Amino acid sequence: MPGILKGLSTEKKLKAIVAVLLVMLGLCVFIAVSVRYYRRPEPLVPPDETEAVPISGDVSSADVPPEITESVPDEVSPDSRIPPRSRLAEDKDGTFIVIDKSDYVMEIFRDGKTVGQYGIAVGKNSGDKQRVGDMRTPEGEFPIVQIQNASKWTHDFNDGKGLTKGAYGPYFIRLGTPGWTGIGIHGTHAPDSIGANVTEGCIRLNNEDVQTLRKMVKVGDKVLIRR
Repeated sequence: MPGILKGLSTEKKLKAIVAVLLVMLGLCVFIAVSVRYYRRPEPLVPPDETEAVPISGDVSSADVPPEITESVPDEVSPDSRIPPRSRLAEDKDGTFIVIDKSDYVMEIFRDGKTVGQYGIAVGKNSGDKQRVGDMRTPEGEFPIVQIQNASKWTHDFNDGKGLTKGAYGPYFIRLGTPGWTGIGIHGTHAPDSIGANVTEGCIRLNNEDVQTLRKMVKVGDKVLIRR
């Protein structure tokens, strides 16, 4: 630069310097604007405007999924899905027995859960017991009051055969039935009688079943007998 300006007058030197400075200033401004322009970020577009799936105008209401907040209809009761015997015992603590005379079924619950189910035989006549000798099995909730070894007991069924050995099977689980005595759950000498109305008022089980039941119950446990 000094060599170029050599020999020029002072006035011309000043004009040359000013011109160079103006060129350099203009060049700096050009560079700054260019850099800023090319680094300018792309405008942000909301995702909804670029990613949303267009919905056709002819979509019927039948094609639209139901609201996720839709509730189960009130008419469907949870209790309707619970077996009747379970409803009676689901809130019971400990061991609880439910006997359905019409279905010839005994079901054993422990803390509300089924732990056993057996076929039974009940009184010859249907309905609740009314008097001694009416051959009906009493209905209601009764406690177990005694568990007896009945393996040597005999009974006369008034069928002309006299005393029958093993009539009560291995055990007699006596129930506390107010107004009646001698009502209990026991085994039988006639396993073919299970599932029928044949007893004088007691509840019969197969001998194997009454042996199993004996291990599951204790004095004080409740037995519900219903029609």
